[in-house]
Amino acid sequence: MNKKYLTYEEFGAIGDGKNDDFAAIIACHEEANRTGTPVKARDDATYYIGGKDAVAIIKTDVDFGTSKIVIDDRNVERNGSYVFSIESDYVTVPIELDSIKKEQKKIAFSHIGNVFVRVFDDNHKVYIRKGLNRSSGTATADVFCVDKDGNIYPSIDFDYPSVTRADMRCTDDKPITIKGGIFTTIANHQESYYRYLQRGFQVSRAHVTICNFEHYVEGELEQGAPYHGFIRANYAVDLTIRDAVMTPRFIYWTASKIPGKPVPMGSYDLSFFSSIDVRCINITQTIDILDTRYWGIYTSNFCKNLYLENCTFSRFDAHMGVTNATIKNCTLGHQHIQLIGHGEFLMENTLVKSFASNFLYLRCDYGSNFDGNITIRNCEWETTAKNIRIIGENNEGDHDFGYPCYYGKNITVDGLKIRCNKEYSKEEMSFTILSDAKGANPELPFAYNVPKSLTLSGIETDNGLNYVISYSPKSFADMKISEK
Repeated sequence: MNKKYLTYEEFGAIGDGKNDDFAAIIACHEEANRTGTPVKARDDATYYIGGKDAVAIIKTDVDFGTSKIVIDDRNVERNGSYVFSIESDYVTVPIELDSIKKEQKKIAFSHIGNVFVRVFDDNHKVYIRKGLNRSSGTATADVFCVDKDGNIYPSIDFDYPSVTRADMRCTDDKPITIKGGIFTTIANHQESYYRYLQRGFQVSRAHVTICNFEHYVEGELEQGAPYHGFIRANYAVDLTIRDAVMTPRFIYWTASKIPGKPVPMGSYDLSFFSSIDVRCINITQTIDILDTRYWGIYTSNFCKNLYLENCTFSRFDAHMGVTNATIKNCTLGHQHIQLIGHGEFLMENTLVKSFASNFLYLRCDYGSNFDGNITIRNCEWETTAKNIRIIGENNEGDHDFGYPCYYGKNITVDGLKIRCNKEYSKEEMSFTILSDAKGANPELPFAYNVPKSLTLSGIETDNGLNYVISYSPKSFADMKISEK
């Protein structure tokens, strides 16, 4: 008779919070994967996981219930070792593609069913970073899905005159759910430099839900190595994380590429890399979103179709680009919204509380580039800044980021209520919609592209402060402006 579920105790777990149960946890999931059986933790157990370089691979439903899971990072054998890896039964296989066009709709190659595709052009670099963390960029890359008829979803971001590498993986995975659990990370005390830990859950398959869990961090000291995330998506499709409590981490400082100028290191609890259709719903963080000792829990790179709803985070950050992002009914804090990317960005019914001058900032280290439409609708902003701006940028037109840079294509602000710092009178303050766009001069080597249109309505300040479009109107001489 087939069992309804397997337990860690069947494979030797003690669950007393003292004995290391990782070997039993790994063995349990190996058997669960072999037989297709769910796993259920003991509700009153405390499972201790030490720093061994090993991973529990998950391919079936898991119910952690009210059990406690302690992940001790004080003596890890390898920083890059995940604790749990949620994987597919399908393997990634190479494919041959000659060239691809930006926003191409269909593609032809031999495949069955729905597949996740990665393409690279190693001959051209993009995201050539500027500033203290300057870099030589990364190979041009895209991820997208292709159905059985060859239709592409979502859109492709770049032109690929040559595709130097490409591969695919079937996404017809059976949906699985990982639920429950009270997780505690005992923080590492390593030297503070860029040697990221990946101690938590990795997701690298399609159709996964992680829900009803809590994650806490204990034991942080004055130094420590940063974290990629307690949950990190790597080439995932259709991932939902919901109904959770998560914890940001201390900000640590390290040397930059310029001697004598240290930089803060980002350390995250949610990190999404080259993934499609990722949703965060009903997630809160344990630390006050205005506490500047802590980094934001959320980051993403190269992702498409990100969605946040009913979340309270200290930040939203699309680091090296996002194609299409939606933020609804959220509250964001001191690191506010930082955006780079393509497609459609929608922010609706969201409150931002920050010390920043910008409501939305297009990150200057990647060219302040959003090659698409920006819509802000029925939002609120509480700011302590003296000089405020709705959408800020800083592209001087002097740096090749590997792509043309845009200050958005079409910008719409339809309802924004601003609560200003009461320490300043409106005569002491300034308020612009856009910045000066110094890089918009067409004579510059890498001229910045200003929006085609700007539509404004329902913008209010609680002190009666009025806005101007920009203090450099010449930069926007060709932009169509509509004000209601």
